[in-house]
Amino acid sequence: MRDQSEVPFFAIEEALERTAGKYDGSITRENLLRELGTPESPALLDKIERALAGDGRFFSDNAGNGILRSAFFKNFLFPVTPDAWEIENGILFPGHRFAPYLNEEIFPSEVTLLAKNAEMPIEKRELTAPLGQIFHYHMLLGSEQVFDFFVADSAANAHLPRAPQPESLVTLQIFDLAEFYKRNRFSEGDALLCCVEDYEKGIIRFEMLSADDRSNRDVKAFVAGYEKALEKVFDRFENYLEIPEQLSWAFYYGAETLPAGIHAASLDEFVRLAENVEIDFEGEHTVLARRHSSAGEDDAPELPEGVSLSKGETRELPALLKEIGSPLTPVEIDSYILDAAYARELEFEDFFARAFGREKLRFTDEAQQAVFYNYVEDRFEDLTGNYDRYGDEAKAPLRTSILECVDERLEFFDYLASVEKNPDQLPQKSLHRLAEIALRFGEVLKMLNDPACTPAESELEELADAIAAHAEEQAEVIAELSDSFARNE
Repeated sequence: MRDQSEVPFFAIEEALERTAGKYDGSITRENLLRELGTPESPALLDKIERALAGDGRFFSDNAGNGILRSAFFKNFLFPVTPDAWEIENGILFPGHRFAPYLNEEIFPSEVTLLAKNAEMPIEKRELTAPLGQIFHYHMLLGSEQVFDFFVADSAANAHLPRAPQPESLVTLQIFDLAEFYKRNRFSEGDALLCCVEDYEKGIIRFEMLSADDRSNRDVKAFVAGYEKALEKVFDRFENYLEIPEQLSWAFYYGAETLPAGIHAASLDEFVRLAENVEIDFEGEHTVLARRHSSAGEDDAPELPEGVSLSKGETRELPALLKEIGSPLTPVEIDSYILDAAYARELEFEDFFARAFGREKLRFTDEAQQAVFYNYVEDRFEDLTGNYDRYGDEAKAPLRTSILECVDERLEFFDYLASVEKNPDQLPQKSLHRLAEIALRFGEVLKMLNDPACTPAESELEELADAIAAHAEEQAEVIAELSDSFARNE
């Protein structure tokens, strides 16, 4: 009899497809083993769970059971609570409001919003406002991703990743709900009761939910229960997931205990009322994390001994990078370091010249500069000093290939920043594609940088093919954007 652990991944993936199709998206290990026609074994169950965990279409319980996300969120009910400013101006920012309930490929501006029984979606219009006024509608997208969304939403935002300030103007697509608010005498405290009509296409249908039909006690109880569900997410994934992913998984873990619809809290209410969870910088990115008394000081870049406090940003690395004008993300910095370790180029100055040599970093003061250099040098020493060449050997060439694409993208944005006239003439569809590619590369880099990630040879080949395809697509997009500039100059 063939060893069950030798069942190929593609056979498991095909069985996942067939099983999910038979049971409305649900997967149980018993049904899956029956579909495979193979006896249970610890090795096979481990392989099944890795297949489920590696397929972003599924939620799984770490025991070989799972469900398609599209099935889990089908007809899912949740409230959205516009604030007084939005109501007064007859608008709704999509922002982070719908992200956890839809396919991660759906950008905020791509959400289709329909009123109950309506055939035509709510119209969108363009709005320009200061970053400080609109950022809180987007904070649960993650501080290192939100600017990619802004650039994808409008070419007018191309300048933002360089050095965003509270007064920087942001141009976004928002929903025009003026007529709906007026017709329903909508006021602060009322909500939109939303229903996921199509997870994959990003279609949401909504109706009026009066404040009279909502209970503050229910809202607070939901927030407390949701925090407990997030605890399970933290225990399983630590700080690996992006914030929208953490939120999605918390709904999965709280499925049996959390109410939906009118008894639930909106994401904005959750942010305001949560007592045990906070937005924090941990490891490589901004995440939701357990609240601790020092408000994240243990994870912030440390101030070197003898250096006075800076007037600029020093607490959160993503915000510090943006303030000093670097377009790199923390995961890309780590990737450059690991790439240097793989190439046995262990001089800090050589790494720094490669990662930051093209940039003119703009520090607020010497203290901020010291914090930045101290963090980067400490990170370099930590990653190179603990580099596992044996474990990284197979993954490293893929990281190198992605970093070559990162170099090309950064060189293009340097060019983009130098061309200040008529940014609105850039094709938004192309900018959107470029932002999507950057996000995909970032996710792969995070996976490759994780020491626990040990892909099989077949998985490495699939990743290599995907990276090559994305690289080709990026080159095409950059060429299109460069041609567009040339035609409009």
